[in-house]
Amino acid sequence: MKIGTVVEGPTDRLVLKAIIEKLYPGDHDYLDLQPADNGDSFGRSGTGWKGVRRFCFDVWQSLDTDITTLITDYQIDLLIIHADADIAFEPDLQEDTIHPVGNVSQPCPPILPTVENLKEVIARWLNLEGADKFPSEAILAIPAQDTENWLFAALFPDDALCRKSDYECIHKGDDHRHPAYLMTLKGYRKILKRKDGKIKKPVKRYRQVVGNVADNWNKVCEFCSQARTFNDKLMYKNIREARQEYARGEVRKGTVDDLMGELSE
Repeated sequence: MKIGTVVEGPTDRLVLKAIIEKLYPGDHDYLDLQPADNGDSFGRSGTGWKGVRRFCFDVWQSLDTDITTLITDYQIDLLIIHADADIAFEPDLQEDTIHPVGNVSQPCPPILPTVENLKEVIARWLNLEGADKFPSEAILAIPAQDTENWLFAALFPDDALCRKSDYECIHKGDDHRHPAYLMTLKGYRKILKRKDGKIKKPVKRYRQVVGNVADNWNKVCEFCSQARTFNDKLMYKNIREARQEYARGEVRKGTVDDLMGELSE
């Protein structure tokens, strides 16, 4: 299966790939669309949420195409579009966006209203009429408040913070409780680094711990509603494709065999 990824940064991609490989076993061909250094097409987009936005704009502005055609041209079976929920606080989130969404950031908990608004924002970045217009191959991943919430829940599932009702609402402005900040402390193994007040995310360290995210994915889903949403969308796509393969008589190990229980329901 060919999987395209549009993400804020390389550490986010590592975490998401670990999850995909747990839920979608098999040999996959990954196409790292954003961030990437593929010449003039996507190399200028940069990283972070602004890189994701720039990529989305480029699809229909610079490349004169649309996301569905891009998926078809690149023969992509699954396209993951990632952005952290904390971007809802960014004052320039919808800069140059046609028909901006009003009041993106909503009171939290729950996180769902903010996430639903972010889906609409991303749809507009791609020049879609609404979040219900994403092609079936596309799945949004919107960790709340960021991917480090998922990583923290996987590495420290017994920590009382994970069970707080506002766990998905703790953003980087609340340093002493923010999972990414905590993971810079000695008591949390200094998985991340902090320099000049900014949190650094060494790719090498992420490579060492992303396996824990896959191993403890059920725990992550227990604490993080947006992890459950991502999980359910991936599993739904997996089951749907398994049914189609089964109907064609194409039983593929790791897909139909593993999902026969689902298929019989």
